Amino acid sequence: MNNAKPVLWTGGWDSTFRVIELFNRGIQLQPIYIKDSSRGSMEKEIETISLLTDLIQERFKESKGKILPVKLIDRKDIKSDLYLKMMYKSIKRNQSIGTQYKWLSYLSKDYEGLEIGFHKKDRDRMLKPHELKEIIDETNGKNWIVDPKKTSFIKAQLFKNFRFPLVYISKLEMKDYAEQKGFLDIMLNTWFCHRSEEKPCGECAPCKQYVINDFGFRLEELS
Repeated sequence: MNNAKPVLWTGGWDSTFRVIELFNRGIQLQPIYIKDSSRGSMEKEIETISLLTDLIQERFKESKGKILPVKLIDRKDIKSDLYLKMMYKSIKRNQSIGTQYKWLSYLSKDYEGLEIGFHKKDRDRMLKPHELKEIIDETNGKNWIVDPKKTSFIKAQLFKNFRFPLVYISKLEMKDYAEQKGFLDIMLNTWFCHRSEEKPCGECAPCKQYVINDFGFRLEELS
């Protein structure tokens, strides 16, 4: 692989905020999208990434950043890892955790330092602030990793290859920042519903989570 920074991009709010942040730091990015045929919005998300790429590069022409063509990886092609699967199951016995963290942990073996878009409220459901350690990464920006000395062994194993750049900012804070910096209009082109490509269903997990995160206005504006 080239020297571009791999970044998971779904075309959603959090990952798009991070892409813009990195692009404006002059970083060359290799977007990665995980294809999941069970997700009804898959084609919509891929189209959204293409649209956002054009909008970002047009808006921030003076940036030395670059967004390479998105790399599509089929979820079923991600090689399973029995050890990480056991770690995931151990965590799941004690708390709620999405299945995506299992196969993303598999993927992180090939992309060490892979970023996960936990925002502040996501963090509080999965990891506590004291379980994270701040680092300065290759982008000369703040980032966070799991501190193996302050979290459980199983969490340290599952998340050891991940970075968490958004754990101290909420969706609403991202919105305020985007508005101040003049790119909120780009952010409003993001997509989040997993079931529909037309308008938010209001019933899938991301739609419900948007309401919980005080982001219900997005469902209203797209309905």
